[in-house]
Amino acid sequence: MVKSPRFWIGILISVVCLYFAFQGIQFDKLFAALVGINFFWMAIASLLFFASYAPRVFRWQWLFLPLRLRWMNVLHALNVGYFLSNLLPARLGDVVRAYLIGDLEKVSKARALSTIVVERMSDGLIVVLLLAINAIFVPNIPESARQGAFLVAIGGIGGIIFLLVLSLNKERGLGLLRRITAPIPALQHSKLWELLEAVIDGFAVLQSPRAVFGVALCALIAWVLGGFVYWTTAFAMNFEIPLTAAFLVMTITSLAVVVPSSPGYVGVFHAGAVFILTTMFGSDQTDALSYAIVVHALFYIWLIVFGIFSMWREGLSIQSLRMIETQATKNVTPS
Repeated sequence: MVKSPRFWIGILISVVCLYFAFQGIQFDKLFAALVGINFFWMAIASLLFFASYAPRVFRWQWLFLPLRLRWMNVLHALNVGYFLSNLLPARLGDVVRAYLIGDLEKVSKARALSTIVVERMSDGLIVVLLLAINAIFVPNIPESARQGAFLVAIGGIGGIIFLLVLSLNKERGLGLLRRITAPIPALQHSKLWELLEAVIDGFAVLQSPRAVFGVALCALIAWVLGGFVYWTTAFAMNFEIPLTAAFLVMTITSLAVVVPSSPGYVGVFHAGAVFILTTMFGSDQTDALSYAIVVHALFYIWLIVFGIFSMWREGLSIQSLRMIETQATKNVTPS
């Protein structure tokens, strides 16, 4: 992992983002804000975080239909995956949790991977829809950014529809894609096509209206509650921002962490939050950074705690997780 160029590129990007996030900061004011946290509001934010977490577990269960996986096993695999994604680059925790749920529930690991891809796409769709809604209700967004948000939302919806249609006509659709991409050697890796087939198979579950409703409802509840976590954390910091600001920060930071960065998305998260709060809402740079540090720490610490608990509960060690990671990475990396 440390020898990977991607790892060091991510570290460099995080350092650059931290440099810009800390520009013009008053360190005495930053320290005062961090030690003056209102722990009553932090407790409320934590409870809302717990409430936003449960729908993510239910959503992953929905994506395995008609199989009925045990809720606790899904919870523990999800906890371990998020834990590792906070410690490892390139979201390797997602791959590990697919292998872990495969072992715990004796389901196909390819099927498990496909559900995670669909899960991430449902997250992406909710994020772009929230971005479009913010573009309507936040008055300070430039017109070019507003139009861009709507285009991204339309593109996201179009992509989901395309994959759903493809899942209904799998063989014909894959044949057409193979002919279109034939002149591009980089797109001919067998594992790349195996992954695409797994994604299409994962979307097949969404041909059921009941499954679509369950997945969409769980995703929506999780993200709406997540927005309130961001808002209540601002109360804990005595940092006055409108609800729209909290949702926009959540949306933009969720997009920002897609950029390669250090484990835990340090830097890109903070720079994204500071940029939105200072440019769109006129917040003080130091107040914005202190808020970004605390809201990031809230998610980071609880996901680490959940992960350690599930590792203990399932009798997993760092060494066993490394073995799963090595196997999973080897199997999903194109050769």
